[in-house]
Amino acid sequence: MKDEKEYYSIGQASKLCNVPANTLRFYDKIGLIHPDKLGENNYRFYSKETLMYIPVIKYYKQMGFSLEDIKKIVDENSFTIHEKLFKQKFDELKIINKSIYKKYTAIESWLQLIIEADLIKKNDITQVSVKYLEPSEFCYMEQNFSYNYKEAIINIDFTNYMESLSNEVAGVILLNFPSLKSRLEQRKTQVTIMQKPILKVTPETKTKSFGGQIFASCYHIGPHETLLTAYHKIYDWASKNNYSCADEAYERFVIDYWTTQNPDYFITEILIKIEKIDFSTPDPLF
Repeated sequence: MKDEKEYYSIGQASKLCNVPANTLRFYDKIGLIHPDKLGENNYRFYSKETLMYIPVIKYYKQMGFSLEDIKKIVDENSFTIHEKLFKQKFDELKIINKSIYKKYTAIESWLQLIIEADLIKKNDITQVSVKYLEPSEFCYMEQNFSYNYKEAIINIDFTNYMESLSNEVAGVILLNFPSLKSRLEQRKTQVTIMQKPILKVTPETKTKSFGGQIFASCYHIGPHETLLTAYHKIYDWASKNNYSCADEAYERFVIDYWTTQNPDYFITEILIKIEKIDFSTPDPLF
């Protein structure tokens, strides 16, 4: 019976399926797709039915399968090998996805800080402002603090703690001073170092919420040793505008030792919770 199938030369098949001719030859060599017949000088010809495997191969390659695995999948008539290979690939991609997510989150957080710092520096934004901060969960560790900022910011103990939990942190570092008076007097004190986790935290991870309130904010450009000027700005502003300041403070390090070793380029934001003083409430004694 005469063969009435339509056959495509390797050049035609290459254009039809948008794959190089060398790729088709390689598929033949490894036994993935064979030509339906050979012409003079072993010239390859393919049927449309055979070429329909090309989109299937592209799809599996898109998912990250090797040609060796694709051959197993295409040749297998049961789902046993499919389930095994798909599960292996799924587990492999979960690990890759986790790694990419951690890198993406860390870079995105750092980029946002650089953009923020550039805005502050260019516009010399060092006046006091009122700011509402959305609540966020932070990992934390309490430590003694003797105003060695480099040791507190590039914090070996905190890094080791997060690694012990198979987690990492990213973004801005905060130091929470529970006593504003101790901070202003620069006495040795206990502080809480805070930073956002990248991955979902485990039950044993120490976390605390920060934000959800109104703060007085003041950016400081320059060395950490001169941060008190920003504190005094906030106190003077609060007194003039009838605000009371909470007895704790947060120092938020936008640009620090992680980015530059030149303290003149450091940018730190001082944050103190504030409340408007209500003079309309009558004194109960009168």
